[in-house]
Amino acid sequence: MDQQEETIEQINKKKRIQSTSSFPLDLISEILSKLPAKSVGRCRCVSKLWSSITTAPYFINKFETQSRQKKPSLLVTFKKGDRLFVFSIPQDRQSSDEPHTIPSQPVHSYHMTYPKSRRFFPRASVHGLICCFQKAKKLIIWNPTTRKFYTLTKPEKRLRKYATFLLGYDPTDAKYKVLCIRFCDTTDEGCVLTLGSAQESWRRIKTNHKHYVNTYPAYVCTNGFIYYTAYTDKTDRVGFIMSFDVRSEKFRMIKYPWDTFWYFSVLIYQGTLACLRSNSPGHTMTLWILQDAEKHVWSPKDFLVPFHYYDQSLKLVCNLIGITDAGEIVYVPEKCYKSFYVIYYDSERNKFHRVEYKGIADDESRLKNGLVRSRLFNIPIVRNHMETYTDKIERFSFIMRFDVRSEKFHMIKFPWNDIKYCGVLTY
Repeated sequence: MDQQEETIEQINKKKRIQSTSSFPLDLISEILSKLPAKSVGRCRCVSKLWSSITTAPYFINKFETQSRQKKPSLLVTFKKGDRLFVFSIPQDRQSSDEPHTIPSQPVHSYHMTYPKSRRFFPRASVHGLICCFQKAKKLIIWNPTTRKFYTLTKPEKRLRKYATFLLGYDPTDAKYKVLCIRFCDTTDEGCVLTLGSAQESWRRIKTNHKHYVNTYPAYVCTNGFIYYTAYTDKTDRVGFIMSFDVRSEKFRMIKYPWDTFWYFSVLIYQGTLACLRSNSPGHTMTLWILQDAEKHVWSPKDFLVPFHYYDQSLKLVCNLIGITDAGEIVYVPEKCYKSFYVIYYDSERNKFHRVEYKGIADDESRLKNGLVRSRLFNIPIVRNHMETYTDKIERFSFIMRFDVRSEKFHMIKFPWNDIKYCGVLTY
């Protein structure tokens, strides 16, 4: 009787195995890659097989390729105690035929735990990852898609004291690197850390050009280059752009197309470095697009709008945060009351379009998140964000075992917690 029951159990087990393997793995991978990032995260919890599929390098690369074809997002963030609230909204307008005021749009949001004692200071989104550290007390990289924080090793004390950190990405070798440059000091030295490599230590590099950076230099990363604002010394009022080739780790100085100081913003326009500069007396702006870094050639494009825009109906000052690839200037109010707004300026039609987003600061959301009396102003906003499931920050920390007969996966942790050189063999 026991033998018969055992036989029936074995038959049912085989049927289960056959049903799970009836779909080819490449087909499952293709289907999962079409899902939104939030759904992919949930699918990782379905089974070890699906978890292994969605963490494989092939799947991550395919997901990132499809993510780059989508429009970038704006991440609206604020911190309350040990809770970090994250709201994702489209950066570009959905249609060019929208009226002046667009009704409330849905908002994708979530909250996660963030150390209460640490200030949250997000910088630019670089290929889906964001620097969240302000100084070298705690070097943190954030992946909003996987909702994970990664703590990096610190450079030597002499280099990290009074230093700023800039995240970069090399699309050729698919590597992330962090550039460390001392601020408030004229220097020709820095250091670099490659994320996810066996070589965990920081490496010293020469900049080939002595320069001075402020505490928080404006910077962007595009096409494998980090661009950041710099000066000859602390008396320089005009400055220049320093470019850092993430792959070759070489520096280059790029002169501005102007020789007097005035307000400007460093941004990415159609995948290229650009500067949006206010014109005196401040009622117009010029977009300067970099054409040739070696020859310091820029091309101008004028806009008949101010650097800071005052919305009459909202009675709020709106700050410029960027420009879309379609050439629309993007503003957000410096304060947030009942609703959160994104204002677009269409230069071709000379019109402003305002999009309302509820679910961020309205009464229901405040009550739900315990923010009834919280004042929301100067909210950190990260532009040009794309989704990524990259695991190139973490080193190899475990081994996956695959049972050929049952087609089951099992994770085996290494007996160490730090970086080691190791080989896998049988004994």
